[in-house]
Amino acid sequence: MTLGEAGKPSYAEHKEQRMHKTKQEQWQNLQFGLFIHFGLYSLLGGVWKGKRITRGYSEQILSHGYLPQGDYEALTGQFSLPAFDADHIVSVAKQAGMQYVVLSAKHHDGFCLFDTKTTDYSSNHAACSLDVVREVRNACTKYDMQFGIYFSWIDWHFPEAMPISSHNSDPIVPAHQNLNIAQLTELLSNYGNICELWMDMGFPTAAQSEQVRDLVSRLQPQCMINGRIWNDCQDFLTMGDNELPSVRLDCPWQTPASIYKETWGYRSWQERGDDATKIAELSQTARSVVQQGGNYLLNIGLTGDGSIQEFEERVLLGIGKALAEQPLRRQDRRIQVAVQPFIHEQLDTGRGEGLYRYTGSDYYSYHPILTSLSWAVSVSEDTWVSLSWMSEQPLKQEQKLGFLLDGKTSYHSLQANRSGDSLTDRVLLTKGEHMLCLHTVGEPLKRTEILEPNLHIILQKEGTV
Repeated sequence: MTLGEAGKPSYAEHKEQRMHKTKQEQWQNLQFGLFIHFGLYSLLGGVWKGKRITRGYSEQILSHGYLPQGDYEALTGQFSLPAFDADHIVSVAKQAGMQYVVLSAKHHDGFCLFDTKTTDYSSNHAACSLDVVREVRNACTKYDMQFGIYFSWIDWHFPEAMPISSHNSDPIVPAHQNLNIAQLTELLSNYGNICELWMDMGFPTAAQSEQVRDLVSRLQPQCMINGRIWNDCQDFLTMGDNELPSVRLDCPWQTPASIYKETWGYRSWQERGDDATKIAELSQTARSVVQQGGNYLLNIGLTGDGSIQEFEERVLLGIGKALAEQPLRRQDRRIQVAVQPFIHEQLDTGRGEGLYRYTGSDYYSYHPILTSLSWAVSVSEDTWVSLSWMSEQPLKQEQKLGFLLDGKTSYHSLQANRSGDSLTDRVLLTKGEHMLCLHTVGEPLKRTEILEPNLHIILQKEGTV
């Protein structure tokens, strides 16, 4: 089987695909990282004027606690961080078996943990007079860890941004987008290599998502962008908080996880449980995520003085010991497709194994989209075969699909009102195992849905060598 000229990618496309693959593989090889939520909310620990704020996550206490915004923002005078030690924090992550750190450079409250020319509402102008992002970045370099940044689409401090809402899926007005671009430009320009940009919340337009994607591509071409950039502009898909996929994903993905389901930011009154149970639970979740092909980003919330909460530090170190005994391992993707022996004159493969993505346009919902069907066939001797597709019912609508056989792709139009047609009249299958795949056209993260999920591949023996 050969590819026509229309099916051959250009040199530029080949180069881009190689770079993208390298970027994707480098990120996937990180496997396990530390997420850090830290900011003014850490000083409060989920408490305002002696009262526990039980509604919502503690890092969103300004919103969920209905606090006076001026009083909250005045906490910059108390943000002195006497116990903050970036080297210690990153060394604990290293001992936990992690390979990268993602820090909340700016959360929804708009308080910046980096040196910015856009506002004085930052750690550089707070009591600590410290560029927290640079401190963590430098510690990551020291301990040979990759570094990523979390950045909130929404900003409650910026006067021209939308007001605080209960859902945080707020539009980004033009002046606010200009601020976001200015701050992201600083973060992507002044802190060395960034392995991951973790956007969150908001309801940007497609043009706004594309603007952020293009900025990252220009300033940090090796940086992977998470799914909450929205509008299918991501490099990897972001699962819901603490969620694993219910289907097999045919693209890079990550599970963001918190040590406690109730909060990401530090909560002084959080019920923490016992060390052994939590270590066993999180170690096993890490193994499950990585085995299924994802990356696991486990969060801690630093306390108001800048230190790691004692229980969380013990848990991280315990995870490190557990993973040293039973390391994280990716599962060989090939063995997930049942191999079918081609013994007789004809083989009907039956319905293939589905591979999915989920749309980055469905805000905070997991909507799997079937984009590929795969099969594995074992041939006992070198055999010439013809291949065709078949559906259980005539197709209601035409669709173009790529047919991948042993790494080579050709494209075929499956026409409406047909229940089968030829894919190739004669191709040599050598003795051994072969992978077959029908998939929709385009990049894996943007492919449309297969309209007929019950497609079969028919192999007809045409002779042996």
